[in-house]
Amino acid sequence: MPDDLAKLAVAKQAVGAQAGHVGAIKAGLAVFWSQPNTESIYEEISRRAAANPAAWSGSLDVNDRLWLVDKVATMAIYGERLVILDQQGSWLKVAAIAQPFKLNEPGYPGWILVDQVCSNSAYLTTPPGSPEAVVSVPETALCSNSALSKELGRLSYQTRLPILTESENFLKVRLPDGDLGYLSRREAKKTTELFFSHQNIVQEARRFLDLRYLWGGASSWGFDCSGFTFRLYQSQGITIPRDASEQAQAGIPVAEADLQPGDLLFFAAREHAKNHCQAAIHHVGMYIGQSLMCHSPNSQSAIRIEPFDAGVYGSEFWGARRYQSPLINAKT
Repeated sequence: MPDDLAKLAVAKQAVGAQAGHVGAIKAGLAVFWSQPNTESIYEEISRRAAANPAAWSGSLDVNDRLWLVDKVATMAIYGERLVILDQQGSWLKVAAIAQPFKLNEPGYPGWILVDQVCSNSAYLTTPPGSPEAVVSVPETALCSNSALSKELGRLSYQTRLPILTESENFLKVRLPDGDLGYLSRREAKKTTELFFSHQNIVQEARRFLDLRYLWGGASSWGFDCSGFTFRLYQSQGITIPRDASEQAQAGIPVAEADLQPGDLLFFAAREHAKNHCQAAIHHVGMYIGQSLMCHSPNSQSAIRIEPFDAGVYGSEFWGARRYQSPLINAKT
């Protein structure tokens, strides 16, 4: 996580180094609202999502999911580092450092409840280059003992925590509040073990087939289209922008005839797709071979595999990008 720590240092300098300007998510899932809101429903949703993300997301029907559209900016998972930008009552405006966003240099912004953030120096000042544990399964237990028998809570795919020690069976990690925790070695990798693989990223995507779409979602309890591709690439040790329109600006352009598994496919309204208008991009999926993509379509559906070059997607195909960083040990 050296890149995130470097961003944290820059962000601290930008907003001041006083206590409270940086922190980390201490809830299982934090909903980032586009605006602070005093209506009780916003706080109720935030608390339900934080307390039991799986139960909250599982309880949402189509109307609930559609209600979130444009109200939610993104979501962050346990341990994600933040820059605190502003406060209005019980709400903090924060930026998620590990979710790149060009319009806000510290990271992806949104409003969350004050009590979902903590600031612990032992956690936040982990030396650059220190290995982190990365949850490599859709969901795992965070435990308080090395026998992994006392569960503290559930963690999402791609949750990252600093490693203190390791054994054959567990990784001992630092928690956002400074306490200690343990993860199963079978269900977590070290950041030093991550590499890009065409086969592996497709396998990662297939893990989430039939998971319901969630606007702003960036966790294994629900993804939106770009949250899904963002986390898939994170699993390969590669950081890409959080939003589809910015993902389309990064990477290397790829011709349709040259597509490889793992390339991202972008879609825009038909008239804009023909004109290659980047501002009109509204969707992203990941190519998996044989003219198929795996993607998280919309609030009325779930992650699925289907042709990208037929039907409405065929008429709205904008282009493709490839993200195999030369700094990553890419394997096929």
